[in-house]
Amino acid sequence: MVFNSISFAFFFPISVLLYYAVPKSFRRGWLLIVSYIFYLFQGPAPWMLLVAATLLSFMAGLLLEKNSADTRRKKLVLLASVLVFLAVLFTFKYFGFFMGILGYSAPFSLLLPVGISFYLFQIMGYLIDVYRGDVAAEHNILDYALFVSFFPQILSGPIGRAGKLLPQFKVLPDANYERIRLGLFRMLWGYFLKLVIASRLTIVVDLIFQNYMDLNGWYLIIGALAFSIQIYCDFASYSILAVGAAEVLGIKLTENFRQPFFALTLDEIWRRWHISLMSWFKEYVYIPLGGSRKGIFRKYLNIIIVFTLSGLWHGADWTYVVWGFLSGFLQVVGSITRPFRARMFSLMPFKGRWFGRLHRIWQRVATLCLFTFTAVFFNAESLAVATGYLSRMVRHLSFNELLSTSPFILGLGHLNLFLAIFALAVLLCVDIIRERKGDVAVWFLKKKWYIRWGAYYFLVIFILLSANIGAARFIYFQF
Repeated sequence: MVFNSISFAFFFPISVLLYYAVPKSFRRGWLLIVSYIFYLFQGPAPWMLLVAATLLSFMAGLLLEKNSADTRRKKLVLLASVLVFLAVLFTFKYFGFFMGILGYSAPFSLLLPVGISFYLFQIMGYLIDVYRGDVAAEHNILDYALFVSFFPQILSGPIGRAGKLLPQFKVLPDANYERIRLGLFRMLWGYFLKLVIASRLTIVVDLIFQNYMDLNGWYLIIGALAFSIQIYCDFASYSILAVGAAEVLGIKLTENFRQPFFALTLDEIWRRWHISLMSWFKEYVYIPLGGSRKGIFRKYLNIIIVFTLSGLWHGADWTYVVWGFLSGFLQVVGSITRPFRARMFSLMPFKGRWFGRLHRIWQRVATLCLFTFTAVFFNAESLAVATGYLSRMVRHLSFNELLSTSPFILGLGHLNLFLAIFALAVLLCVDIIRERKGDVAVWFLKKKWYIRWGAYYFLVIFILLSANIGAARFIYFQF
């Protein structure tokens, strides 16, 4: 079951109605039941693995608390439990990849359970927090099971922190009209991003990447930029849907995106993109490695290590590893050259507010271009395809070929192309408002009723006009 499916259209409202209808003392139990039902749609084997991971980590948390005074034993419990979960992740996700590196074919192949990378990282974060003493070990197995399996976030995050989520499950609120309205509006916007924008851009991206050898460099630039926007809309939509669905149920989840394409530098874009994952790597990998406390060289090395590991987290393929490495390496280059670039800017003969604005626009465009360059590796089927794509993009770029480039052969047709461009303009306006005002949903719901209802009808009509595009799976389900 996925958010953009017919089954979820029945599952969610029924679950919410019964959630608020049952006695308050049973709501946690009901929420756990519907979360397990939701995940059972992925199959009984993935569900059994989820339950086993829940029970094992629950007992590990209690053992960490029991041995809190014995540093050596506590460290042993943490190390053993984390290694078990990393071994599970390795077996399902990386075994075949590393066997290939060693020159062997994998003797078996396992289907990757949906959401395993997300809920195992959430579990390991919980255990590390208990080990550090940042949170107390959870003694209620039902609350802990709900923390691991909460259905809005289990398939693709956001990755929750125990200190924020577990207390919320213990005091579930009653139905609140304003909160439910806010959650439903977030979900409506999430569906707009997925069905109206991301699904249309998927057609363009697939057509260009699959036929890149027959297209000129301008088409390849369009394809690369379209993929950057596609993956943003695709993953942001899931995160917004998850946050909105949880809001309806009275639970606050972590914000996962904050207008990343408004970033002025690559390191800023990664503070705005997949916030829950990047904060997880910062908290549990970057800082333990030494962060920036052990000199500039170690700081840069730690950045590259963290982003290379982040690339590997996304998938067992060299394309993801190279994408992660480049994302970290380009940040290091940007950090090293920042004083030089600042000096060059100060020497410019042009001054004034307008020049500062132009400079910030240039920084945003340059940052987006660098992000888009690395994203080619993320989307390519192999390193050969990625390097071939980038090579052809540079070699077949000329003014004459620009004149022969037509957006009408990108697989959308005239109507869908118009809808995609118009929807992108709407997205830009919303992100500008969000950058200036903060939470757009809260800001918007304070507007006059006719403005709100006009926007509701607008979004619904656009979503219905996108029904023929199809309900493609979210990109991050494969991770």
